[in-house]
Amino acid sequence: MTPDHEPVRLQYWPPSHTVDAPDKWPESYEFGSVEDAVAFAMTQSPANREVAWLRTGDGAILKPAQIRRLWELRRDQ
Repeated sequence: MTPDHEPVRLQYWPPSHTVDAPDKWPESYEFGSVEDAVAFAMTQSPANREVAWLRTGDGAILKPAQIRRLWELRRDQ
């Protein structure tokens, strides 16, 4: 990735955890696009039934409901 194109980071948290917690973010999977990260999040089954969160290249955080909605919109096309 070039400096002007930051990767999309997909990370998994335990369901009881909040994205705003002061803990360090867990290791991430990196993708070149939000679409690719959403597809991975919706088709893969992580261990321990953890919840997916996305951080976009511009710093936005997409929570599980937003990821699910993007997946539904993609499937409707």
